Amino acid sequence: MAKFKFQTEGLKNILEEYAELREQSIPDAVVASARLLCVELARRTQPFGVDDKAKKVGEKSITRDLRGRGGSGTVRAGIFGVANFEKDEGFAWYAKGPNVRLFITKDGKVYGTDKSFFRPNASEGELRTFHKSKFVNGKMSSAGGRDRTIGRWRFTEKMFVDQSTLDSYVDSQILKVGWAKSAWAACARELRKVTSGSATRGIPAWVTRHDSPNSDVIDNSRDLNNPRVTLTNATKYASQVLPQSEVQNAKNIVIGKMINQMTQILKKRKKTLTE
Repeated sequence: MAKFKFQTEGLKNILEEYAELREQSIPDAVVASARLLCVELARRTQPFGVDDKAKKVGEKSITRDLRGRGGSGTVRAGIFGVANFEKDEGFAWYAKGPNVRLFITKDGKVYGTDKSFFRPNASEGELRTFHKSKFVNGKMSSAGGRDRTIGRWRFTEKMFVDQSTLDSYVDSQILKVGWAKSAWAACARELRKVTSGSATRGIPAWVTRHDSPNSDVIDNSRDLNNPRVTLTNATKYASQVLPQSEVQNAKNIVIGKMINQMTQILKKRKKTLTE
């Protein structure tokens, strides 16, 4: 969970000037600024950014966690492997791949699996259960990379499944990119509408497509002594995918935008007076 309070302490003069120049009330100015903060918090929640590049980074990250990544660089072991069947006429059915050697008797009994998960008939629901067991604080564990060798056999903690089932499951998980960000979009929707246009403008469709139930907004913008808005992203791993340093950066960006808008308004007024 991640919670952030946008309040006027230390910003009173800026907010008063901002509200006056925009011809808004202080409460409206606070809410408008809180909406901007929602956009910035969404931008700074992993995958960082709100453009198509950020979306692709998120999709590749999910694919890498599930399937793994090889090549000449750092190898990332995925938590799933593919069970490829071949027939050995002299012995029995067996499966083989780069990380597993499993002998299966003709009556279907599996030997030598140890910590492996040889599940060619697993459903997507069973893949999801295994996936969730490896999901810690918003990130995948490296369990798929652990193995041990006994004799000439290697035993891993991967789950080996059917190719088509894995393909379908990966596709379904890719669609979840933007889920943690979407709670900030939901916060923006909960704020009172004080300006024209969509409440979630600045947040892309691949984030707003999710109907997150993890948002909470406490609007105390009409508190005369301390106008404030509290935004909460109750996604379990929100604090792990939104660094505290980025929260401060989001606040600084919003203040900077307020000051920039005030500067532009003053310039326009000065130009009008001199014409």
